Amino acid sequence: STCHDKINWNVLAPALQEELEEAFHFLVPYLNDREKTAEEAEKDLEGLQKAEKMKERTGKVFKGLITGVQSYGFFVEIEDLLVEGLVHVSSLKDDWYEYRSRHGCLVGRKNHIAYRLGDEVEVEVKSVDYYRQQIDLVTVGGGSSTNSDNWKDE
Repeated sequence: STCHDKINWNVLAPALQEELEEAFHFLVPYLNDREKTAEEAEKDLEGLQKAEKMKERTGKVFKGLITGVQSYGFFVEIEDLLVEGLVHVSSLKDDWYEYRSRHGCLVGRKNHIAYRLGDEVEVEVKSVDYYRQQIDLVTVGGGSSTNSDNWKDE
């Protein structure tokens, strides 16, 4: 412990060591930026490929799993294709659905059907926006029935 900061481990000549350190200070941030750009490009390409795959399947029905619920709708992952799309709350025409943040679900006022995280649903591919990489879905079946006592105003 008494020799802390007193030992010099440099193997290279001091001038070469300094030159390499300056080069690394320039190269490392540049390479990090290039890596981020490449990762973003890969993610965009993957999204475009998924959108292209789903555009061909517009109008078809698939089974899926609810992977996220928000006030504006819920996200469904189509199990066979590993593609995620959105069921917007405005497409749920059978009832008026309210978002229950405490329970993390959408619940119908009259029919008390709930759409929760992990529920299985059948969805139809309504439309695909290729450039925005968005897949719009509508429900064909699914959700879960609830006891109306569980859904009193919070």
